[in-house]
Parts: sequence; C-alpha cells; structure tokens
Amino acid sequence: MRGDGPYEGEFPGQLGMPFGDEPGAPPERGGPDDVPRGAVPDRGTPRRPDDDLFVWNDLRPPRREHPRRPAESDQGDWRAPEYPTGSPRARHEPADGYEASEEWEEWLDPEQPHGAEALGPLPERHAGPRRRRLSAGAVLLAMLLGFFLAGLLDVGNIKKDVEARPYGALRSLQLALLAPMSGLSRAVRADDLSTAVADALGRGAGKHHSLSQVATRKSLWPRAITAARPLRLYVAGDSMDQVFGSSLVNLGEATGLIKGKNDYKVSSGLSRPDFFDWPQRLVDQLVDFRPDAVAILFGANDGQDVLYDGKVLKVGTKAWQDVYAQRVGQVMDILTKGGRRVYWVGNPIMRDPGYRQRIAMMDHIYEAEAKKHPGVTFVSTWKLLSDANGSYADYLKDANGDSVLVRAPDGIHLSRAGGDRMAALVLGVIEKDWGMTSGSATTSPAASPSP
Repeated sequence: MRGDGPYEGEFPGQLGMPFGDEPGAPPERGGPDDVPRGAVPDRGTPRRPDDDLFVWNDLRPPRREHPRRPAESDQGDWRAPEYPTGSPRARHEPADGYEASEEWEEWLDPEQPHGAEALGPLPERHAGPRRRRLSAGAVLLAMLLGFFLAGLLDVGNIKKDVEARPYGALRSLQLALLAPMSGLSRAVRADDLSTAVADALGRGAGKHHSLSQVATRKSLWPRAITAARPLRLYVAGDSMDQVFGSSLVNLGEATGLIKGKNDYKVSSGLSRPDFFDWPQRLVDQLVDFRPDAVAILFGANDGQDVLYDGKVLKVGTKAWQDVYAQRVGQVMDILTKGGRRVYWVGNPIMRDPGYRQRIAMMDHIYEAEAKKHPGVTFVSTWKLLSDANGSYADYLKDANGDSVLVRAPDGIHLSRAGGDRMAALVLGVIEKDWGMTSGSATTSPAASPSP
C-alpha cells in the first residue's frame, strides 16, 4: 500500500517511528479528507487507503489533570493550611503538571520518602545449611519402616481379627504369616506399649470382674417399680441389637420407670469366644451397671463352624448343637445369678432360605434352654416380622394400616420401624412380668419360631 505522505508504504505507529507529538514526527495532516476525532465520516467523501488504520495517538493514556490553581488575585489561599506553599521551585513542582500520584504526594510532602523508598531496606537473608533432599528410595524405605512399626504395635488386634474369620485354609495361612511378627512383638514388648497407649486413651479393656462379684444379697425380683426406683434394664447382643436395643431403651425410658443401657458388638456371638468373650463381658457389665433385668439378642453371626476340644464342628451337626446349647446355658446361668430376670429375644425370619434354617435352629435352642433356667423368658419375634402367610416381608402394616419398611436391604437387619416393632413386644413382656402399669406398650403373646 502506498500513502500520500512522506512515509510511503508504511502506516503510522510502525515500530521505530515517532508519534505525532514527539520530536521528529511528521506534522499532522489536515484538509477536507480528515475527519475530526469522534465525528462520523461523510459517506460521499472518497476514502483514503489508510483511513481504516488505527490512530495510535488515540491509544496513549491521557495526561492526568489536576485542579486548576486560581490566580494570585483570587481571594484567599486555595490550598488547605497543611499543604506546602511557596514558589514552584521550592516545592519541586514540575512545570508541565503532575502525571503520577507519587509526584503529587512529593509535592504535598517533599521531605518524606515516596515509592519504593518508603518500604525501607529489605531484610537480609541469612544463608543457613542447605537441607539435603531424600531420594525416592529413601522415602519409600521410610514409609515401609513406618508401616512395619505400626503393624508391630497393632499385631495383637490384627491377629484377633484373623482368628475371628471362618475356619479354613485361608485363616490358617494368615495366622502362620502373622506368627513371626507376633513373636517379635512379644520379644520387644511392643504389645505392652500398645496396651498402655489404649489405656491412656480410654480404649483399653479395663479391669475384669469375677463371677463371685455378680451375686447379690437378696433376689432382685419381684419388687415394686417406681419413678424413684426405676427398673435397671441392660440390653446386649450382636449387630441385630444395634437397632433393636436402642429402640427398647428409648421406649422403656419414655415410661419414666426404666433406666436402660444398650451394649452391642458387631460380628460377635457365642460361637466364637476367641473373637469376643461375651461371658466375661456380661460379668463385667453386671457388676458395673447392676441391672435388675437383661434383654439379650444373639444368633446373627453364630451359624458357623466352631472349634471345640481341638476339633472343628460343622454348623448344624448334632455335636455343634450340643456345644452351642452348652454355651447358651452358661450365659443364662451368669445372667440369672442373684435372682435377675432375663428376656432372651429370638431372631426374626430371614430372607435367605439357608440362613433362615440356621436362625430357626438356634431359636429352638434358645427356647429349649430357657425352659431349663428359672428366671429366663424366651420371646419369639419370628411371626411378628412375618407376613400373613408366614413368609419373609420387607414391608408390614403398622397400627394405622400403612405399609412401613421393617427390614434393612440385606434381608437380615432391622429398620427403625422394625426395631420399634420388636422393642414394643419385648417391653410388653417386661412390664407384665414386673407388674408395671405404665401402659406405654402393648403386651403381645410370644410365638414359637417356624422353620
């Protein structure tokens, strides 16, 4: 493109060219073709080749304008009293005005530092010893060492969890792999350190009590239950007791005549005392809580093989049933010591057919052992959570005739509505047995389990 001015073939603002108001710049062109800034060009006027180019002078930042100073003839001084006065030379005032706020501040207070000088000198950095970075191998080694030490301190709990798994080749292999670490933990007394830390955090097992401490001077039943002397009810069991037990405690305490405590252990039961020793746990709670009555719920995790006299007994066999009945009877003996009343709650119907048969077998054992132990009442919940045909049901009708969810998605555990349903049944049996007349629960007849 060729232009009309002295810079043919070039456009204003090219690199290295001066702007219009700088020394050496070409004078601004004027004439009929030049359109004033901001005006709309006449469409009838012929366009010049470079009319569409940017006018680079328009892109320069505008000069900051300050208020005009009045003439000396104006009345009064236009500046505030604290502003410096005097000639421009004394105030270091530039002749062409002020373009930056720093210059304006310098004019206001010329004696104070401005800009970067106002920050003062930066603090000196003292060169210290250079830290040595660890390699990836060293970091990995440190992590492995940390995992090993953590496992060494917690090997007792790890071994306990492995021992609670079903008997078989996998369990035996895992115990064999843990044997060297268990021996090392005993040798360096790491298990003692782990126990001390648990006790300091309040997570230790605490001091155990003996069965002789459970005995009472007189029978706890019968006696009058009042608000001043409420019935102390202890509820215990496996994961099924988590919802049922809390419902029973809540319903009982709502009467104002019961003081309850719920105590459950997930994945526990009577088949595997190597995982959780319920007889010892019950002795400790009877001494510490001193209950008048106990509601118990076991069986959800007991349908598995057991180890007895060095032999693994298959679940459901005659030998297995004899050993399990013996352990149930032992618990009943502990709980009824001192005339305490025991309410052994049977498990409800289950969804899975095979699991349902094992639960029904254990419910029969509970009922048979309860008849052998005075003070023990067996409360069946099998039909309570069955439909009209005696089958498993996720939903049942409530007192208002509405369908409510009573079971968990696994077909085993209870929903809150199912827990309240079972708790109302058991509470009715307890109130009748102790002669309580709160009327908070409806007594329902206990029904025997159906396979």
